[in-house]
Amino acid sequence: MFMAMKIFSKYGVGGATALVLSAFFGACPCFSAQNSAVTNAPGEGVSASVNSGADKPVVPLAPEKYRRPKDWKPRRFPMSLKQISDKYSAALIERGRAEYERVRSVNGRGKWKAAPESIDMHKCPEWFVDAKFGIFVDWGLWSVASWSPKRDAGAMYPDWYEFRMYSDFDKTSQFWGFKSYHDKNWGPDFKRDDFIPLFRAEKYEPEALVKVFKASGAKYVVPFTKHHSGFCLWPSSYTFRDASDMGPGRDLIGPLAESCRAEGLKFGFYFSHSEWEYPVLGEDGSLKNCSWNHVIDYSADMETKASGKIAVRDFVREYIIPQAVEFIDKYSPDILWLDGDWATYATEMGSYDMAAYFYNVNEGKKEVAVNDRYGRAQPEEIEGRFTKRPRKWLRTVRGDFYTDEFGDTSECIDPAKYHPWEACRGISQSYGNNWQDDESNVIGTRDFICMFADIVARGGNLLLLVNLDAQGDIPEVQKRRLEAIGSWLEKNGEAIYSTRIVSPFATEEVSYTRSKDSKTVYAVVKKLSGKVLIAHAPKAGSEVRVLSTGASVRWEYKNASNPSEGAYVYMDGELSKSPVPVALKIPVK
Repeated sequence: MFMAMKIFSKYGVGGATALVLSAFFGACPCFSAQNSAVTNAPGEGVSASVNSGADKPVVPLAPEKYRRPKDWKPRRFPMSLKQISDKYSAALIERGRAEYERVRSVNGRGKWKAAPESIDMHKCPEWFVDAKFGIFVDWGLWSVASWSPKRDAGAMYPDWYEFRMYSDFDKTSQFWGFKSYHDKNWGPDFKRDDFIPLFRAEKYEPEALVKVFKASGAKYVVPFTKHHSGFCLWPSSYTFRDASDMGPGRDLIGPLAESCRAEGLKFGFYFSHSEWEYPVLGEDGSLKNCSWNHVIDYSADMETKASGKIAVRDFVREYIIPQAVEFIDKYSPDILWLDGDWATYATEMGSYDMAAYFYNVNEGKKEVAVNDRYGRAQPEEIEGRFTKRPRKWLRTVRGDFYTDEFGDTSECIDPAKYHPWEACRGISQSYGNNWQDDESNVIGTRDFICMFADIVARGGNLLLLVNLDAQGDIPEVQKRRLEAIGSWLEKNGEAIYSTRIVSPFATEEVSYTRSKDSKTVYAVVKKLSGKVLIAHAPKAGSEVRVLSTGASVRWEYKNASNPSEGAYVYMDGELSKSPVPVALKIPVK
């Protein structure tokens, strides 16, 4: 919620004055959908259409918690984008440009340069490869609505609700019915930024959350600090569109970062370096819209889609890069997790500048990692790479670790050509809290462990989405899965943490890992029976043990004259009836 009479003294240079904001103003005018904005996320291949045809989507009535409050009245930011620009843009541009020049200076003097050939020399830190399991905290304004059309299979994206609520799309698309749903549950007069005052984080307890994450077995945490709407969960001095100046009225990230460090967990910085809308100044000083790094005309509905943003002339150099390095300097994250990379060439997005700065300020202090979402690639950088699903990005091409989102880059993840990578996916199908999620579309404990073991066996980490509701609480169905995986890892973590790949990696029956010294192979048996063939035979006279109990199991070579053919392991009694996969420890040297 906006703070009545709150004083913001953000701008200490250029003679900018502090802004004293009064209590909420009344309702702003309603505006039509912004049809000229870029709409597509990777692989979607759909565009918004306000007129979706004669057919009317059938949409559900949401539970009361997830629809318009009965006493709702619009409470919006009290300054228009033009008023903000007139008062603050000059100072912000000056400060942003000075900060960009400082970043250039740091990178110019430092070991790491803002260029592909330098970035490619950086290696993924060993702690990341050892960690195997992280938590992706998908939380923001979309968590108030918490909905996306149901799908039988594949990912659902409630965290794009704010963008898609203005269109029903085409009835053949996976987004059919967004506007109808919104009108039914929130009303056509309820605009994107009307969610901000309802995002209060009243049940958000970062210390308690981190304890849940640690108990699940996670080794690092990456919160959605700034998604594509540009709403920051930390008090950014480059915008009024943040959790300190709006909504909860406090820093949501600082306490989370401190709690992670107190519990020994690494902490990541998720940062969208593109935004759905951002006000920029044209050559004549008029407002324009930088949508996905493409400048288009200003439209009046930006007042309820981009409120609190301060116009600049150069979106990347005066806003994106300075804002990112401000976070890096303030919170000292261990991971830079970039997103929003598909619309513009990497050389134009500032991602190389940010990564090089991140490396340089941490050089000699601690090892850090950057993912692969730098931006679009030059044709020669990806020639012949994306054959099954044509793409134009640098994912799985450049980065300390590659990312895979529900299988979108799986064709390029080859354990035999090992490069650290990370699978990011949800406990359910949903990216972002979804009130429709239940046991029917949340992955079961056994399947979850099988999936996790397969990812690790193929050399990857799992970055698991935890979708908080608007008030910062974990839904019970997700909490149960976190407890289950934590319980399994507590007994079987030796087969997961700090392991390395070993062929045949993962089969339908067994997922394999090995110790760093290669003396031990771990077999996570997924398809249990009384007699299981293990590809890696134990050394003669050794014992094969069940990790969870320490009990030894009978085994024999498949072919005593050729131990390389593997061995049979006998899962006697209750062991073959285990409801979850069984991890075996096999001495091989």
